[in-house]
Amino acid sequence: MIKNIIFDLMNVIIKKDSNVKTLMNFTNDLNKAEELQKYIYKTEEWKLLDLGNISHERAIEEMQRKAPKEYSKLIKEVMNNRCQYFTVNEETVKIAKNLKEKGYRIYVLSNLSEFAYEYFKDIAFFKLCDGIMISAYEHLVKPDEKIFTTLLDRYQLKAEECLFIDDDDTGKSLETANKIGILGRRVKPNDSQDVLNLLEEYKIKV
Repeated sequence: MIKNIIFDLMNVIIKKDSNVKTLMNFTNDLNKAEELQKYIYKTEEWKLLDLGNISHERAIEEMQRKAPKEYSKLIKEVMNNRCQYFTVNEETVKIAKNLKEKGYRIYVLSNLSEFAYEYFKDIAFFKLCDGIMISAYEHLVKPDEKIFTTLLDRYQLKAEECLFIDDDDTGKSLETANKIGILGRRVKPNDSQDVLNLLEEYKIKV
């Protein structure tokens, strides 16, 4: 019997556009936006931010150092201001609220930097949560099995009583979760209806 619903954040609770579309808020040049991806999102520093193994400021410095000088200003602007272009998926938050009212416990398991979490930490959704696990504070990222087992151990959860809602398009996070007994499948990014579909598949009515 499912008692616990575990939500990913990005593209589930927090809506974001594709990386290129996000970058287009900082430049009108599509080619530059596409090029800029590799100097931000495809860097080692980006991974280290999710792991909590580098400071926000140091990550920016390293990204700037490795990129052509013409991108330095843009890199800093994007890193400091990108979160303002993300929005809360109110429909999915409403689903979480209804689940909470029905007696389900709500948890978060998300790969996220400290900077991004601090930006969103005061949103109403987090007040619903019985536990929050953010990768940067754990120095672990999905799909590492240890971050899942840490969540289970910390909050004394049974894997078979948990349903995980994640949009990971690689499938690796759900593969790890399912391997240790946590239920769930990938949901479409930013798609509240697919969240409802998943809940229905497990006979959970909202």
